[in-house]
Amino acid sequence: MERPAPSNLLRTVRASGWMYVSKGLLVGWALLLAYEFGIDDYGRFAIAIALGTIIGTPIDSYFTIRAPRVSDEVFAGERTTRVLIGFGLLVLGWALWPFTFLGGFGVGKAGVDVCFQASRSPLIRGGHPDRAQRADALRQVVGISLGAAYIVFFPGAIMIVAALIYLAGSALSILVGVRGLVVHKPIRPELTPRSASILAESIGGVTYGQAGVLLLGLLVSASSAGYYSFGLTLVLGLSVLGQNFAMTFHEGLRRSQGDVSSGPPLRMALLMAATTSSIMAATTIGLWLAGFERDLWLTFAWLTPVSFMRTLSSVVTVVLAMQHRDAFRLEVTAVSLVVKVVLIAVLSVFGGPGAAAAFLVADAIMAGAYAFKVYGRHPQPTKSNG
Repeated sequence: MERPAPSNLLRTVRASGWMYVSKGLLVGWALLLAYEFGIDDYGRFAIAIALGTIIGTPIDSYFTIRAPRVSDEVFAGERTTRVLIGFGLLVLGWALWPFTFLGGFGVGKAGVDVCFQASRSPLIRGGHPDRAQRADALRQVVGISLGAAYIVFFPGAIMIVAALIYLAGSALSILVGVRGLVVHKPIRPELTPRSASILAESIGGVTYGQAGVLLLGLLVSASSAGYYSFGLTLVLGLSVLGQNFAMTFHEGLRRSQGDVSSGPPLRMALLMAATTSSIMAATTIGLWLAGFERDLWLTFAWLTPVSFMRTLSSVVTVVLAMQHRDAFRLEVTAVSLVVKVVLIAVLSVFGGPGAAAAFLVADAIMAGAYAFKVYGRHPQPTKSNG
């Protein structure tokens, strides 16, 4: 007798547990880098991570959004294409590394992430974010363990080598199983207005998320970028709770073509948002009481309500993707990005707290627009094959 699938909530709890293991390891890794090499070197590492995210996420987003809603054959072909693109980025990153750390690490990290997303895409497509997050946690364990061992046991360790070892370690599990991912000939991505909307929204979205780190590094200092990056890492890690929950509804949303009644209930989305913002608030108080730098705990304070907004957005974004609302998401992202960049430029004199305040204003616009579109008036989803 076949065992019943775990409930949506149970899969969410499991996925979030593994995700927080992964994020906790990354925070510990960040703290180790900052302790051993200083906040300036960590800031440069954070900028390189942000660059890799900006490169890799838009490239992969086309496939990520389509994966839950296309046929099995198209999915298998596009997964092969993802792997080939990821390996191309890895080779390019390796070639750039001797000339520029930011370029080499950023492009290489993008390649690793594209390959990893391809490796766990069947789990996401099937509505199993718990197993997908477990895979991410395991690769972080390998990469961070190897990087930390180098820092702790090798006299005269340098940050660039530690970053390279971490990146190579996090790619090991993907490289070992890559042959199992290429089971269908690659499919050329569709060149349609909808595809252009997906790509443009992804570029805007990832730039929106990482703009604070990059602009602070450019306009203020690597140290300010480092402080802000600590808070951003926690906010984005907490917000995945909502995404994990929404992904457990993939099967129902695909069958109903995005009918919101088949998706995550608004009450649960708000509860999860309140939970993540409470965790952020508790962290802020802890940093203040422990006597950490004022810029650090004040940045976390501004990011506390952002955590609420991000979590809510991460829920409704999944529903909007299943409803094929790609053009709408692009419009909202463009408006929010412009607001955020302008405000960061104005408030950058306040460092991390200023960037966090800009994030709050822009995210209130995005979360409000997304939530109203999904839960406000229950529009009929747009029907499409991809």
